[in-house]
Amino acid sequence: MVQRSQQYIQIYKRGPFPGTLDPWAEAGRYFHQIHAGMIGALLHQLQDSLLARGYHAGRETSLQVLESTQPDLFIQRSQGRAHTHPWDYSAAAQELLLEPGEALSGLEVQPELDALFIKQSGGTLVTLVEIISPSNKVRLDEIERYQIRRGGLMTQGVNIVEIDLTRSVKRLVSDVALQGAQYHITVHLPGQPGRWFHHGYGEAIREIALPLRGEVIPMNSQVAYEAAYQQAAIAGQIQDEARYTPSDLPFSSLLTEVQRADALQRVAAWMHDLSQWV
Repeated sequence: MVQRSQQYIQIYKRGPFPGTLDPWAEAGRYFHQIHAGMIGALLHQLQDSLLARGYHAGRETSLQVLESTQPDLFIQRSQGRAHTHPWDYSAAAQELLLEPGEALSGLEVQPELDALFIKQSGGTLVTLVEIISPSNKVRLDEIERYQIRRGGLMTQGVNIVEIDLTRSVKRLVSDVALQGAQYHITVHLPGQPGRWFHHGYGEAIREIALPLRGEVIPMNSQVAYEAAYQQAAIAGQIQDEARYTPSDLPFSSLLTEVQRADALQRVAAWMHDLSQWV
């Protein structure tokens, strides 16, 4: 009977890319597990802060899947004050010492699976958080249907936050500024310019100001990613299936030669650490 030490288990779950994204985990079979885990982790992270402000959040079927349903993570507001006056997202973010992101110009977006909903009194949807899956960036007809549904929600005053953590050739955001971005988060704000947050290979996902009704709260997607990644032991799955190889790296051409070499070196170092505890 094999017995693994606690040190081995921690290294095994941590994976080769602590504090950032595992590029091998962008393959659909692994990312779908991370996607589901991130929704739960974000819900756990945000719920108390939302409840204290009179909102509540929950998980529902993603906007990317069903036309008649609501997205990944929803945020509603409980009975109480309604905010109908214009507000400045950038200023609200800076009050919390968070970066407001860069302004988008005209943009259309398109994501896939679960979502986080934030609602207010009577079940009114306030904010929707979508985690974009790689399969949602393939078919143009599905992209267009998603864009139509997203636009309809925005006309109803719903904030939409899209977290894109997989590299791809096709972009869900048409804004020119994002064409060179490897990973990004976009914040769509009815009645004011959207914002975007870019991070590249080897960088942590940026903490952002999650928009509500005239106010914001911090949202840390990196913490949620790591919780989901480790809970499913994604690195261990990839290693056990012998997929930490150059040929199994998704969209390898979207990384520089230096980045590919660094990724392989990190994997080798992680495997060496594991071998010390066998």
